Parts: sequence; C-alpha cells; structure tokens
Amino acid sequence: MPYIPGTGRLSDVYHSGNVFANGVQIALWLPPENSDAFVLGLINSPKFSQENAINQIDGEEDEAVVTTNQQRLIKQGAVTQYEIDQGNGAGANPAATDTAAPGNGSVAEVTTGAVSVGSVVDDTLLYDSPLTGKKYYVKTVTKQPGVVFPYDVATVAPQNGLTVQQVCDNLRFLIINCFDPIKNKYSDAFMTCSFRADIGNSRSQHKTGQACDIQYSSATKADYYTRAVWIRDNIKFDQFLLEYKTTGTRNPWHHLSFNSAGNRNQVLTFMNDKNCKAPGVTGLYDLSNV
Repeated sequence: MPYIPGTGRLSDVYHSGNVFANGVQIALWLPPENSDAFVLGLINSPKFSQENAINQIDGEEDEAVVTTNQQRLIKQGAVTQYEIDQGNGAGANPAATDTAAPGNGSVAEVTTGAVSVGSVVDDTLLYDSPLTGKKYYVKTVTKQPGVVFPYDVATVAPQNGLTVQQVCDNLRFLIINCFDPIKNKYSDAFMTCSFRADIGNSRSQHKTGQACDIQYSSATKADYYTRAVWIRDNIKFDQFLLEYKTTGTRNPWHHLSFNSAGNRNQVLTFMNDKNCKAPGVTGLYDLSNV
C-alpha cells in the first residue's frame, strides 16, 4: 500500500493517486477532477526533483536570461538541449491564435483590505470565499499538499526583502481576484506554486506573493488554450502567461499575477520560458501541437 507523505498513514491502491511504474503514473483511481489526489501524485512522482528545478525558471522577455538559466539546468542534468530545441519555432505554426484584448472581468476587482496575520503564519486565514466555499490559509497556498512546490512565508518573506504582512496581503488579492474565480469555473484547478524564494529574477512576482502557477487535473494540452481564452476574458490580472514546455512532463500551465497598485493586463504565450513569437508580442497561441 502506498505511503502518503506528511499524513503518517498508508493508503490502499483503490484510494491512492500515486501508483507508478518506471516513473510513469499508472493508476489514478479517484475521479480526475479530484485535484487533491492529483497534486499528491505530482508530489510523489519520480519526476518531482526534475520538475522542481525547472519550476525555478520564470517566463522572461529577456531571452538571454532564460538561455543562461536553461544552460544551468542542462549542466545539472534536469533538462537536455534536445528537449529545449524541440520547442524552437513553435510559435510559427500554432494550432490556433487569439489576439483579442483582455476583457473587463466578470468578478468585481478587490484591491483593499488586509490579512490579520496570526501567531502561526501558516494557519493565517487569507480568504473565506463565498464563491467557492473554500477557506484559503497561508499553508494551503504555499505548503504541500496544497501546492506542489512549497515555500515557508514566515522565513522566506524577510529573505525576499518583504514583511510577512506584505506577502499575505498580496496572496489574498491574488486568490480573490484570480485563483478563486478560476477554481469556481474549473473545479479541477490547483496551484503548483505561488509564493517562492528570490533566486535572482528581479522581475519575478512569485517572490512577492503576487503570482501563482495553475494546472488542471483533468485538462488536455489543448484545454489549456481554450481555458486561457476564458481567463483572459473573465479574470482581472496584471500578467497572464499561457506557458508550454518540451522538457520534463511537457505539461502546460497558466501563470497569473495580480498587483493591487495597478495591473498591466498583459497576455503572453511562452514556450520553454521564452515568448513563443518574439519579445513583447502579445496574444494567446495554442502550442498543443508541439
């Protein structure tokens, strides 16, 4: 019976979401929309260490920065040059294209209010959603099994040059304006990460708690494009990236950020952390055919 890390218990195969053979998940007996089981499967996957290394690179308009980071990952053995090369030129022949401007959002924007940070930061309530009925705590959006890639707000926020209060407030705005309405629309949505340590990317909004990466437990690669169109038209955001990769699991994801001080409403499509067209080119491009 598989062991569920962090719970201190075993689970029979019927109720397990993490049965692997040769590094490939072969059993997911719970319904595919059960994102909790899916996240546990990702955490326990033999590919976790590789995905965690890849996750450290943010999508970046400065291609030289991305190339430097990719070469570092190649030296570490996390990715290969062949994998990266498979994504080259993907933007030249997308399966679909939509360059419409972002919509006005279907949920009222929230940019005021503050979190009451408790003595135990992880147990601090960020948002009690009337939309989805979910209670979001710091630990549910920054720690396993709530997210795939965990970071500790209490210790890492000061290292990033921020107070715990600032990070918590930013996470609250991100949840209210971006993640919770997406979760309401797509129940299989889950965060792979939100707040992260500062690894030298001065423009990263993960290190401030203003950004999160989202995947879906029952979505196909093509679904990421169609869902991106809905997000662009219905969610208020600062930056929205539809991201693809030819490394690791090859699974796409959605990167969203929210800035209570003012949003850019920027929509971009990336392949292997670079703009799939050229730096500065906006729009949604379906690269599921790569």
